[in-house]
Amino acid sequence: MTGRPAPANREHFSLPRPFAGGFSMSDPTVPSDASTVRASARGVRLVSPIPGPRARQIIERDRHALMTATKSSPIVAASASGVWVTDVDGNRLLDFAAGIAVHAVGHCHPEVVRAVREQAGILAHFAGTDFYYDLQVTLAEKIASLAPGSAEKKVFFTNSGTESAEAA
Repeated sequence: MTGRPAPANREHFSLPRPFAGGFSMSDPTVPSDASTVRASARGVRLVSPIPGPRARQIIERDRHALMTATKSSPIVAASASGVWVTDVDGNRLLDFAAGIAVHAVGHCHPEVVRAVREQAGILAHFAGTDFYYDLQVTLAEKIASLAPGSAEKKVFFTNSGTESAEAA
């Protein structure tokens, strides 16, 4: 980061902290007019500027209702499928994370939805860090069986990539 201010000819949408720098509404990847962008072969569809009018309302409500220092994107999700997220204004965007932390499985894959529903009907969560749990052992055995090499393999479950890196 150079510490230089943004060029004066760029229009910015002013948002409360943590969006201190605002978002460039003249960026060529962000349409200033919904009619300028049509659906592409890749599935991206922009029908309004980002953030659009509904998103701006939700961001403003968020500013008054939530304490946060982590939100850095003006995207307000309404639904998702696979790697695509549709925002509250109808824009369809590629979700480069497709989940968060250790849950990068995409959005709403039918087999994942089925498995989550099935498991939630049996047991939603049990602290495997404090108690023994058969399904956790079964998953660890499966993961270990997929790891290469002949040395003994053990699994250490964590909540995030940071915890995984620290444990390594």
